[in-house]
Amino acid sequence: MAKVLIVVERFFPEDFLVNDLAAEWKRQGNEVEVLTQVPSYPFDKIYDGYKNKMYQTTREFNDIPVHRVSTIFGYNTSVKRKVLNYLHFGLLTSLWALWNGRKFDKVFVYHTAALTMASAVLPLRWIWRKKITIWTQDLWPDAVWGFGFKPSKFKVAMLNMFVRLIYRRCSRITVSCRRYVQRIKELTGRDAEWVPQWEPTEMSLPEKKDGGKSVFMFAGNMGVPQNLENVIEGFKRAELKDAELWLVGGGVMFEPLKEKFGELENVKFCGRQPRAEMPKWFAQADALIISLTDKYSLTLPGKFQSYIKTGKPILGILNGEARELIEEFKIGATAEPGELEGIVGAYKRMASMLASGEGHECGKRAKRLSDERFNRDALIRQLWGE
Repeated sequence: MAKVLIVVERFFPEDFLVNDLAAEWKRQGNEVEVLTQVPSYPFDKIYDGYKNKMYQTTREFNDIPVHRVSTIFGYNTSVKRKVLNYLHFGLLTSLWALWNGRKFDKVFVYHTAALTMASAVLPLRWIWRKKITIWTQDLWPDAVWGFGFKPSKFKVAMLNMFVRLIYRRCSRITVSCRRYVQRIKELTGRDAEWVPQWEPTEMSLPEKKDGGKSVFMFAGNMGVPQNLENVIEGFKRAELKDAELWLVGGGVMFEPLKEKFGELENVKFCGRQPRAEMPKWFAQADALIISLTDKYSLTLPGKFQSYIKTGKPILGILNGEARELIEEFKIGATAEPGELEGIVGAYKRMASMLASGEGHECGKRAKRLSDERFNRDALIRQLWGE
């Protein structure tokens, strides 16, 4: 057993996979502590029951000590405030680690969004000589340019230098996407290990009753990267009889899309649903849709793991690793995200697969992939390492 520090920008009550990881390591008998921020995501406001103090410790999640630093608001509407909040978090957590890092046996960094969130590895390594594992979900500097920042020689040089500084301080680099392995090697000269995310929710779905319309379902955040205008427009143009498109989730694009497409009788905007209720929604689907613009093609979306665990066929309107897995394991149909006619064709192929029974076989292969390569217990053991 060990005394473990998890450094993460977002933690309970914010809904991220790291919550499940921390709970499991605690259940196994380890002493787990978390260094994070006051909860405010994705609403850009403090959750009820919390205060935006410079520093506080709470124990509301599995009696785990959660050390929280303050946040800077306005990150949803101001790029400057977003960047300032990233730097603010990196500075405060580094100072905390400088004073408190001695007592931990292992350090685990759950890296999402800006790599500046991992700045605490510098004092933890340089001062306290700790063994540090980082699990990268969003690869820098590529993600910076994906968000629309324009690269220049100076910016590229500075970001690459910072990326190398952080990763070379880590004892072990793990990544959630296979494509990141080679990119990490190119950027830092270090080897990385692929450890994909898993779906923590049980997915024992009741069989959908025969009859009624086929349901194509998109579930998750409805933002610009999800390319949902093309997803809906492609469904509209496919003119499928006896089929509906359900959009389950919320986000910045929910209202604009509802205003544009809300009058379509076979398109339903179902809104954001509690995570615990999602198996009930997935049970109503005949095929699940995963979509991303090409700017985000390097990422394997976390919803992929949720989808395959349901045992449903997948319609992938994207490029990158998710598409490769769909095609490699024959678990659905795919299309280029920017080609509407290709999207129309993918809907028609999937409708034909559902009618012929091939869709059911795709779903069985998807469930097998989930059980064998995205198994929760095996992946948690892999992250723990020796």
